[in-house]
Amino acid sequence: MQHPLIQHLLDRLLAGGNLTEDEGRALAALGPGQTTALLFAAHAVMKHRGRTPFTCSITNAKSGTCSQDCAFCAQSGHYATGSPTHPLLPLEELVARGLAMHAAGARCYSLVTSGLRLSDDETDRVCACVRELRTRTDLCLSASLGLLSPEHARRLAEAGLTRYHHNLETARSHFPAICTTHEYDQDIETILLAKEHGLQVCSGGILGLGESWEQRIELAATLRELGVDTVPLNFLNPIPGTPLGDMELLTPHDALKSVALFRLMLPGADITVAGGREKVLGDYQSWLPLAGANGMMIGNYLTTMGRDLAADLRMLEQGAWI
Repeated sequence: MQHPLIQHLLDRLLAGGNLTEDEGRALAALGPGQTTALLFAAHAVMKHRGRTPFTCSITNAKSGTCSQDCAFCAQSGHYATGSPTHPLLPLEELVARGLAMHAAGARCYSLVTSGLRLSDDETDRVCACVRELRTRTDLCLSASLGLLSPEHARRLAEAGLTRYHHNLETARSHFPAICTTHEYDQDIETILLAKEHGLQVCSGGILGLGESWEQRIELAATLRELGVDTVPLNFLNPIPGTPLGDMELLTPHDALKSVALFRLMLPGADITVAGGREKVLGDYQSWLPLAGANGMMIGNYLTTMGRDLAADLRMLEQGAWI
């Protein structure tokens, strides 16, 4: 028998409504015996709202020596992690990587750079890459370049960028425990600037940073208030040398329950699962659609290897997204 709270809130979501933050917290507080029902509810909402399957990919376009002290990040210059460092890649290589991921079946290709923000010259190179890939592919083109200025947002939009990616990482109430070198409101401002210049917005965070269930709901509510289009959910893969290097992994149960809660809080958004899914979920990765996710990042991540591409494509071909 369906739990009465889950059934009541599912009926509202299927009728086009939304949950309050208090209702999200009430769902998060349900015990493990109700998790399967939460997953089925999330899947029903995903299907009812017409969220279609998609795959995306990223390239580490500029790596390491970042001025920010994000406690999870291998690329922060504050920690000795042995992570590779390189300046912004040449234009030819950025384009070639995009063409390769397009050939592999990715629908979206994102250029990701380390650091707080790009220089004018670096932004020019990213714009040139976007223009080239726009003429040669039908990729959704995205970029994750740190904080935006109005001028850089304008130039990226005019070059043909589809989407801007800028994670909030965690809830506002937990952010001071994760990063002290910039303010949460600066991240919010970048998201608003991207929207102002007509770009779709991809913004989510990393789960397993020591946040509470209530703070996961807080993050979901903030993303919904901002009206983001796509929510990437990552699971912490602890990196030795960072302050969170000894953090325990999320359990598959908590990871899947978290995805389901984000789907129920953000019924109209695309939800994609990215970094850490192999490490945290293992053989349970095929359960992600059941939890309400409709997207998956394929290929490698920034400083860690992704799952074998052929294995991912085989899982998708066998009907994981049903």
